[in-house]
Amino acid sequence: MHRQRQQRGFTLMELMVGSVVTFVTVLAVSAAFLGYTQSFYTQAGIRGGQASLRQTHQMLVRNLRMAGYGIDPPNAFGFPPNWSDDATRNRSDRLVFRMRDPSFHAYVASVSPTGLTLPASKGLTEPLRRGQVLQVMCPGGIAWTYVQLGTDAAVGDISLALLPGTGKFPNLNDFSPLCFGTASGGDSVLLFKVEIFDYAIHFIDEDGNPLTPGRPYLFRRHGLDERSADALGEPVAEDIEALRVTFLRANGTEFIPDPTAEAPGYRTPQDDPKRLNNSPANIRAVRIGLVARSSTRDVGSPTDKMNRIPAFGGRPVLPGPHGFRRTLSEMSVQIRNMRSSQMPVPVYSLEQAPAGGGCSGSLPGDDRVCGGG
Repeated sequence: MHRQRQQRGFTLMELMVGSVVTFVTVLAVSAAFLGYTQSFYTQAGIRGGQASLRQTHQMLVRNLRMAGYGIDPPNAFGFPPNWSDDATRNRSDRLVFRMRDPSFHAYVASVSPTGLTLPASKGLTEPLRRGQVLQVMCPGGIAWTYVQLGTDAAVGDISLALLPGTGKFPNLNDFSPLCFGTASGGDSVLLFKVEIFDYAIHFIDEDGNPLTPGRPYLFRRHGLDERSADALGEPVAEDIEALRVTFLRANGTEFIPDPTAEAPGYRTPQDDPKRLNNSPANIRAVRIGLVARSSTRDVGSPTDKMNRIPAFGGRPVLPGPHGFRRTLSEMSVQIRNMRSSQMPVPVYSLEQAPAGGGCSGSLPGDDRVCGGG
């Protein structure tokens, strides 16, 4: 008679040891997965901030290189009351500059301090908004003045209402030179559009929670139909946390532009002392510093790390929201249009006017410039 084999299971101790090993293994795998996930999102956030920084620098440099085109040098840059956070040092956290739009022009039939009239057969080819700055120029650039639209204007409009003149840019409304009388001919006085680039950084509370840091955006104002002084404009780049602007003269020295300083004119000799004073007309280069933060927070970072905006642009280290990685970039841009020795005066062909396709991209048949260059 065979002895029956005794059935034997796991002991309590073996079950406990197995459970502990399984728990430790799962915990290690989970920790590794969470670490990888956190690292992935942290790196993705850093790449997002760096990509925004590159795109912002490219946009600013591209636009800034055109600053001053078709504009008197003293009016090429703007300095609103809050353009700088410290008037005693050469730094700014707001950048405002202007240029003539090389793709727009119109003819003026008659002028007055309160309005402009275009020829009946040559109305506006594009809409214009209230607040648009316009340059009105006599034949051959003998004289010019600046005005601002008082109401919106649609395509085809020939009557443009103006804001009251103040005697200061952009509401000069000065049509006293006799050359403006040639507007009665219908095709002698030209009208140009002035573009405004007004950049500033604002923090937006996207989640509605005042305890969490707002997300920074670089905004651009156009100066159009902005009835509220608190208007931010349009967001053009996200996660740009700080902007610093430094202005340089022709000799490379830094200075704080003073709009009240006597400005040199087109005919001022190059060795005249006014060429190196603090007038905005003497801006020859702009150094732009930007700080971009990661698009996501690194929640695993210690509280004493990554909570400072680095020192740059003549400014000390600044406090910043905790948990964000930051990238700093600085670049200098030469403003070549500020070296102009005369006002750019494009010559438009009457036969090749926009209605005839002369400004649609083809080369005018009479070799006259049709794009304002």
